[in-house]
Amino acid sequence: MSQITRYGGSQLRRYGLKYDIDLRSPLEQDYAPDKIPAKTIFRSYPVSEAESEGDLPQSELAKRGAVEFDYQEPYLMMVLNAHSQLAFRCLFEDMLANDQPGDSLLFHCAAGKDRTGIAGFLILSALGVYYQSIRQDYLLTNVVYSAGDEQKLRKKLQDDQAAEFIKKMNASFNVFAEELDSAHQAVLDHYGSVTNYLREIFDLTPAKISQLQRIYLE
Repeated sequence: MSQITRYGGSQLRRYGLKYDIDLRSPLEQDYAPDKIPAKTIFRSYPVSEAESEGDLPQSELAKRGAVEFDYQEPYLMMVLNAHSQLAFRCLFEDMLANDQPGDSLLFHCAAGKDRTGIAGFLILSALGVYYQSIRQDYLLTNVVYSAGDEQKLRKKLQDDQAAEFIKKMNASFNVFAEELDSAHQAVLDHYGSVTNYLREIFDLTPAKISQLQRIYLE
């Protein structure tokens, strides 16, 4: 988002970009600020604790208690730490507010795979997508990063051999899969189910889940 061109900015404006959710730290944001249309609402929801908490509500952060976990595991931190949970809760609140036809919302971090990957896992879970499909989608990130030819990548993902290609890719990048698997398992271990986690941590009641599905599913 910091390198977007003038043409890219006009495309976002025509696409109706209402919210730009930045999951990076304020320091990262200052170093490489987003370039967004004038009417787009910018939100700073840093997933990792920092000196400045961006737009996160301090009153809510003060009320939250953290679950004990291994600080050496960033993926566990992102699903179990109170600060990270608040960042994702704010993201969901904006997603629910983004309910007008023609409006859109994007979320991002720096590399687009870790903080964004966990956000994608949570969002797709709320939308009712099976975990194995979420896991497969997450692993496609590695294919995009490793591709030198955009047209060749597009062909691989669209031809009749796509299923076999993804199967091979899953086996090749199992280390990345294990990171997401650890976060998924941590949610199950601490909250019993992803549904319980979404309700308890993000206040995603059945009514709000239905609202999200109405907004973001075709």
